[in-house]
Amino acid sequence: MTMNISWLSRNVACASLLAGTATLVAGNLLALVNQPGDGSFADTLAMVSGGPGLWLLAAALAIAGPVLWIPGLLAAGALPGSKAAAGTRTPRPARVLAALGSLLLAVGMAVGVGHFALFFGVLGSAADSGLPADAVEQLVAAEDGYVLGSVLLWVFLAGLTFGTLLLALGLRMARAVPVWVPVAAVAFIVTNFMGGPVPTLVGAAALLATFVPMGLALRARDAAPAAPAAAPGRAMPTHRSLFEVDGS
Repeated sequence: MTMNISWLSRNVACASLLAGTATLVAGNLLALVNQPGDGSFADTLAMVSGGPGLWLLAAALAIAGPVLWIPGLLAAGALPGSKAAAGTRTPRPARVLAALGSLLLAVGMAVGVGHFALFFGVLGSAADSGLPADAVEQLVAAEDGYVLGSVLLWVFLAGLTFGTLLLALGLRMARAVPVWVPVAAVAFIVTNFMGGPVPTLVGAAALLATFVPMGLALRARDAAPAAPAAAPGRAMPTHRSLFEVDGS
């Protein structure tokens, strides 16, 4: 029996994935445009102090992106779980990889909300306090080394890295997304660990190339009408019975 998803559910899941992706891309581009000149901590603190509204907007984008993303990610992990149009079922490895990847990515995004809230909140509050730059730098360094901040950061990075790769691979094995999606997923992950304008732009493009096809696949899922049911009291003929009628 093929599992059908309502028009509303498919479009909500698609909107979740696309909105989360667009929000994360916007946040990355905003950070790139407002990156301080030499990247020193003093320049970063001056940027935060001089533009509190912009810093709050960056924080809102960083937190809203994962929140918007999670429903679509979980739905994408279930894509290979439905039967194909021909009635064949997706291979088990594809279903397992996609489900595991979506779960890891969703957990990473949920933890990422805490990581971003802590990061933006501590630096924004320190900038508003009027403390000297060296004191604020020591405070931020202590927060980075504190066990809570470290755990949030590493769980977020692990979920983002392995979840993205497994989800993209599982959906490609199920032929739910184009062949370039796993390649774009690798490029997105690699650029996440690099700094500078070029990796940021490449990462934003790779993020779109990875998750926009997933959103479109969610919208198209089970959109085809189901096969007509047999009339009551009469079995539907199989291919073999048709051949037998023809005498072959």
